[in-house]
Formats: sequence, structure tokens, C-alpha cells
Amino acid sequence: MKPLLIDTDCGVDDAVAIMMALASKEVELKAVTTLSGNVGVQQVSDNVLRLLSYFDRPDIPVYRGAERALLGEERRAAGVHGENGLGGVELPAPIFELKGLSAPQALAETALAHPGLAVLALGPLTNLAMALNLYPEAKNAIGQVVTMGGSVGPGNVTGFAEFNYYADPEAAQFVFDSGVPLTVVPWDPAAAMMIDPEKLAERGFKGTKAGDLMFDMQKNVLSFIESRFGAARLSFPDPIAMAVLLSPEGVSRKIRGLLRMELGNTTMRGASVLWDGESMDIILEYDQVRFLDLLFRITDLQ
Repeated sequence: MKPLLIDTDCGVDDAVAIMMALASKEVELKAVTTLSGNVGVQQVSDNVLRLLSYFDRPDIPVYRGAERALLGEERRAAGVHGENGLGGVELPAPIFELKGLSAPQALAETALAHPGLAVLALGPLTNLAMALNLYPEAKNAIGQVVTMGGSVGPGNVTGFAEFNYYADPEAAQFVFDSGVPLTVVPWDPAAAMMIDPEKLAERGFKGTKAGDLMFDMQKNVLSFIESRFGAARLSFPDPIAMAVLLSPEGVSRKIRGLLRMELGNTTMRGASVLWDGESMDIILEYDQVRFLDLLFRITDLQ
């Protein structure tokens, strides 16, 4: 099994992606690092501890990371994910605590302890940028970084920008420039794969521990998607990134290219712009049937 570290600003779709990792046959989750994004880092850390405790996985260490972006003002997405980041769902109190290392140090040490480590970055790239800056020796130990962020077409925060990269564009640019093996899963595949919740109910997600939790967390997300896109559909950006890591053969369209971040203080700030170069894989579509098969695995969690 491939060793995996998840770096997260744990909101609703992050939680679903973490559940996919727990149910996976392809990866072994070695650690989770947290940072501010959808909600503040203290709440994010509590969410991860509660989620792992809910599925009786206190063996997975959790490390607290960045409280804010490298530069610029604070960005949050509580309007989408609810004030607690999990759509208002209150999971039982955690049965274990955060570990003492900072997230950047833990990320580096986990990579050095597990050469070839896959890193799934589900929030802003602040922790990863700091880890690569402070511990450059870790870069060669990281086998792959899959990051959910950016957009090739319209964004989900502004007409140009997706939330994760918009929240810390300087960190995103630092990671792009670092030379780490990089796969970017922008907002575009999620925008193309809006799923009717009734379809998931018919598939058999309801009546299971993880499936019911997934549905319970979605109320705010459904309202946001309906107001923004005109229909009450479920959107799975972070779980699609998880699917890309678990089953890259499900990718139906991608390009080998380069993104650059717009860092100016203009209406374009936080936009990810296609540029000349071929330093990263950029995923544009993922097969829905394969995605649902991978997502359905969470129904086995107890």
C-alpha cells in the first residue's frame, strides 16, 4: 500500500475524502496535517480528531499547522461548509489529541520516514510551502503531490479563482516552483460532475455509518450549489482529488502543462492561469462511474 499524508482545512468534502482514504485498498494513511481555510485551524484540527475518532482510528497522528496564509487577508468558507466546517454536524468528542510537532515539520519527517510518500493537499498550500522551504531535504522523499485547487475555467469564489488557491496564492506559486512531482485537480472536474443526491441514495449510501454522515453534512453545500449553479446537487472536489490519487486510470481528460498564480492586488488575484510549460499534470475530467465506485467504498466503514 502506498503511504499517504493528507493536508486538510477539513470542511465537508475534505471529510468525505478522508473517509475514502480510510476505506482505501491502495493507500495507508500515515498522518493528517491541518491548516486554516474553510474554517480556522483550531476548528479544522478538532474536526479531524473527531472524524478519525468516529471511525476508531486514533492510530493516525494529527498535526496542527498554519493559522493564516503567507501573505494577504484571511479567507474562510463557513458560508459553504457551516460554522464548524462540517455542515453543523456535531460528531462525538475525540478520543485522542493532537501531536506536538508542527504540520510542516511532521510533513517533512513523515516523507523522510516513508520515501515515496503521496501527499494529498485538500486546502490552501501553506503547510506544504513552509515544509518545502524549511526542510528542502524532504522534497526528494515525496513521491507525489496531488492538490485540489485552482481552476482553468470559471472559479468558485470569483469568476477567475478557486477557493484553496485564492486563500493563499503565494503558497501555491511557491509549490509550483519547487519542482515537487505535482498533479493539480482544479475546480473544473467537480463543476462538470454535479451529482443528484437521490442518485446516491438509490445507490445505497443511506443507512450506513459513513453514508449517513456524508448526507447529514451536505445541507449548506446543497444550498450553496443551488444558489450558484441553479440546481440542488452535490459537489465533490476533494473526493475527486482523492479518486485521482487512488485510481488515476479514471482520469478521462488531462493536460501536461503549467499554472501560474495571479499575485497582484487586482480582481484577478488568486486566479490560476495556464502558462507555457509542462511541469504538472492538470486534471480536467474524471469518469463518474469510477468515481462513484470509489466513493461507495466508504459504506464499509464502521
